Amino acid sequence: MDRSTKPSFNFVNLTHPDDLKNEETQLRIRRLAMTEVGKARRKPKTKRARNEIVLEFRNPSESRVDIDRFGGGQLDPFNPYPIELDNSCRALLANIFSTGDSNHPSQLRGSWYPVGLSDAAAFNNMLSNSQNFLFQRRNGYYPSQDDAIALKYHNKALRHTTQMMNDPAKRTSDEAIGAVVSFMIHFVSRPFEDNGGKADDLQALLGNFTSSDWQKHSNALVRIVGLRGGFDTIEKEHLRVTISWADLIGSFYQDHPPIVPMPRQWIVDSKSPPNSPRTCNGISLVWKQQLPMQLDFVTIFDDIVQLISLDRAFNEEQLMLAITSGSWLEPTIYRLLAIRPLNHGNARENVVEEVCRLGTLLFLAPVWRNFGQSPVWTAAISRNLLLVLTKNMVEWNDLKPLLIWVLYAAAIETKDLAERSQFVFMLGILMSGMQLQAWDDIMLIVKSVLWVEKVFAGTDELIRDEVMQIVNHNPMNMFSVETTPPPSFLDDFAAETG
Repeated sequence: MDRSTKPSFNFVNLTHPDDLKNEETQLRIRRLAMTEVGKARRKPKTKRARNEIVLEFRNPSESRVDIDRFGGGQLDPFNPYPIELDNSCRALLANIFSTGDSNHPSQLRGSWYPVGLSDAAAFNNMLSNSQNFLFQRRNGYYPSQDDAIALKYHNKALRHTTQMMNDPAKRTSDEAIGAVVSFMIHFVSRPFEDNGGKADDLQALLGNFTSSDWQKHSNALVRIVGLRGGFDTIEKEHLRVTISWADLIGSFYQDHPPIVPMPRQWIVDSKSPPNSPRTCNGISLVWKQQLPMQLDFVTIFDDIVQLISLDRAFNEEQLMLAITSGSWLEPTIYRLLAIRPLNHGNARENVVEEVCRLGTLLFLAPVWRNFGQSPVWTAAISRNLLLVLTKNMVEWNDLKPLLIWVLYAAAIETKDLAERSQFVFMLGILMSGMQLQAWDDIMLIVKSVLWVEKVFAGTDELIRDEVMQIVNHNPMNMFSVETTPPPSFLDDFAAETG
């Protein structure tokens, strides 16, 4: 057949099926379609050409989006689902891939969604989670407990899991592990009990984790994997990544060390590209000069600076990884949770490292949200940071910019108003102690340490007026503040300033 009579093809490359909802993408598709219509009207075609169907086979590795890992779009009619879908199931399943004002997480969806499709127990928990995210979308906060719909699917998941555990041939299977992991994910989708969904109730958070079903299922996961022979026996990458993710988000919400080893893929993703130039960070050099034997934190910090400087955090490759198996953020957060400086004592260097560890976790929290993680609860981390700052009076000397950076991250991330006011207050008195008179001066310091414009642009407006009010009305601003004030200092200073 004459090649001139063949239709031409224009490809619109998408990073995700939801991109089809973008108005600019739709407009481009319409324009391309109308162009082809115009060409078709002008071209004479033979009968054979009009009826010819062209099949093109591609190497899967050449595809920009692995559809199998994503679950095939909003609702794939050809996908084998573990249960028969009714209208309620279809609606909840579609919500998993919805966009707009939905905050259903896209983070690692390419891993946890295949786990959800693997068995009826995990699938029902996935539907229950979807209902909880719908609740948040409609009401503006997460439910303190499952509603009737979420509870219905959760109970179905529980029955299926019980049946598997009663079968010796299945109790250590991939499906059983996936079911247990689905319960862990379910309980961190609504981590606060009896608090109206508020994210600043630490007691609710700790109560739900220490004696909660999340901890029980976490312990069950460890026992099952132990009976099976260890985490290395799990060969399916999407299951292995989902296990680590479920453990990581629970550990993050509690500020506990993770118990599941990092998967191989995460270890690779945590490193900067080979032969890439290392970014010179001034505060990192000061750290190594003043604390040459305290390198756990600064090593991680250097990697974060390098990865962000290369823009790997937000380019197409990293966003795709975030949706599939995880970006550099998961292993980085894992490493920050794993180091425990105060386990080595309360010396100055240990306190400084712990403050920076917690502050960096708060700095990375909104970055994690930007990648699609939801929810990201930081109540325990904020509270731990405040406790360390108020109970330990240490000199920061030339590392004071790090302390300002930490306090800034804490002030804009902390949801509890009382805790937030203390971080703002500390930032104000430190600014006075350094004799900084203009807000731009403090922002220059913050940005010199580490900054991501795409994430933090405009956040200074949240605290600027409060901090400057403290600076302008501080009767002690002629004194240099070299240490972090203890609670008594905060109380006395607040009383003196009215």
